This record gives sequence, structure tokens and C-alpha cells, in this order.
Amino acid sequence: MTGISGMTNSEPTPLVSVIMNAYYSEEFLAEAIASVVAQTYSNWEIILWENESSDGTRQIAESFNDSRIRYFFALDKVSLYESRMNALHGCQGDLVAFLDCDDTWMPEKLEIQIKVFRDPLCMVSTTDFIITYEFERSSIFDRRLVRCETYRKPVFNVVEAITNYSVGMSTVMIRASAARESLPKFPPQFFMIEDVDIVTRIMTDGILVPVRRALTSYRVHGDNYSTQTDPYGNEWETWVSNLNELVISESDKKALTAWGELQMLNSRYRTAVLMGNRIVALRQCFRMSRSISRGKRLLVLALPMKVTQKIVR
Repeated sequence: MTGISGMTNSEPTPLVSVIMNAYYSEEFLAEAIASVVAQTYSNWEIILWENESSDGTRQIAESFNDSRIRYFFALDKVSLYESRMNALHGCQGDLVAFLDCDDTWMPEKLEIQIKVFRDPLCMVSTTDFIITYEFERSSIFDRRLVRCETYRKPVFNVVEAITNYSVGMSTVMIRASAARESLPKFPPQFFMIEDVDIVTRIMTDGILVPVRRALTSYRVHGDNYSTQTDPYGNEWETWVSNLNELVISESDKKALTAWGELQMLNSRYRTAVLMGNRIVALRQCFRMSRSISRGKRLLVLALPMKVTQKIVR
């Protein structure tokens, strides 16, 4: 095996650790694992970390009868961020990729993406991806595909990467050495924005190199945690407060703080609308700086609440 530090133009073969975090994930798990097994690049391992659930996850993993699939079970339920970091400790690879249990990869995903790490400055890479919306899979009218583009060129600055965020977590590949150096041993209790924090911290060590091909299929359905209506403005508030931990310039911290605070207000605005609380939604709007986005949200709030809820959903 050629280590990542020895990458040349002569077809390197670094081990890629694929982190899959499972929590009652059996519905789509076999399809997700099968997309890894079908990769044209074969030097990989799956770290399947089950977070205190009691469905058929283990049986599905064992049904593949593949020694590259390593199964771990956590006795206590923890945040998604902590679960990802626990899985990271079990990785043996030079590179680490993430695949959520309801997403899939195109067969050439790993083979193409490892090549960008020939650049020693590259610490993280993302790809274009396809979103499949399946909120009611029984109806063809409720299933649609959307192509999402990642960054158009290499990103050298963390502010540029985050304030123009174009990341699907199941597309992400990072350098393992950077992950161990930059990611927290005791991460914040993030369930929904841990991807932003991971990319932010990794970007302080190097650059992001995108792959402009749709190599990941991301499934959005009614059970996705990120589609739930629970508020997560508090996560953004914590993220902003943790920026002081990062070794970045004061101007970068200021820019990221402003962006994070806007995400916090947007999140609380959306939650208020979905709960039918127009007054709270208005308060979040007026806390925003005067901008086009603020004006659009105020216009949306002027509509009947059922229409407003449909728009923000």
C-alpha cells in the first residue's frame, strides 16, 4: 500500500476509511453499503458505527460477508458529531470519507476523488451530488431529482468555503492526519451542523479541492433528522461561540461570526413559521441586518400561514 504522503502520478492506493454512522438505519443501509462494495477502487474499509439502536443494522452489515466492513456498537446514544468522532478513532486509513446510511455513491467516486489529494495542501474534498426527494415515495409526483454543484474551483480560504457553503456530507473526503490534528476530541453536541464545523476546522490546515462530477446520491425523506421541525438555532449559537478556538485571523472570525449568526436567525425564523408563530418569526427577521434576504422573509410572512409554511418547508 502506498501511503498518501507518497502520492505521485503512478496510481497511488491509499487506504480510505469510510465512516457510516447508523441510528435505526436499516431501511436504506444495504443500498448504501452496496454502493461502497461496488466501488472501482477497492482499498477501503467501512467503519459502521451504530449509535444505540436495536434494528437489523448488524445483520445487514454481516450479510455482505466482507472483512473490510468493521462493525461497532455504542451502548449510549450520543450526538451525531460525537458519533462521527468515535468512528474516526477506529479508522486505519490515510483518507477518511463519510457516507450517511441513506445515501449512495457512484461506482467511481473513490477512484476519482483520491487523486485530488496528490496536492499536499489538499485537506478536504467535496463532489457534486444528486438529491432525491422522497417525502412520499408512494406517489411519483412527490419524487424528484435535483443536481447540486460543489465549489467551482479550489478554495483557499475558510471564509470563502463556509459563507458560500456547497457541501453534501456524503461527498466529503478528508486527510486523516488533518482530522486527528484539527477535529475536537470532545465535540459540541451537534446533530445537524456538525458538517459545517468539520469543514471549518479542517480548512484551517489547508485547502479544499472540489470534484466537479455528481458522484454522490443524497436521499431526502421524511425520516431525515435534518428535515424535522425541531429548532436548531442553538447549535448555530454554539458554533459561533466556538470560533474563538480556531487559529484564524480576526477578520476571518468576524466574517464567520456574522454568517453564523444569520444562520441562527434563519433557523429560528423557519422553526417559528413551521410552528405557526408569526410573531416570533417577525422578531427573528427584525434581528437580521437590512438585506434582500430579510425583505424576502418579511414578504413571505405577509402571506397566509399555510402558504408561508409550504414555502419555508
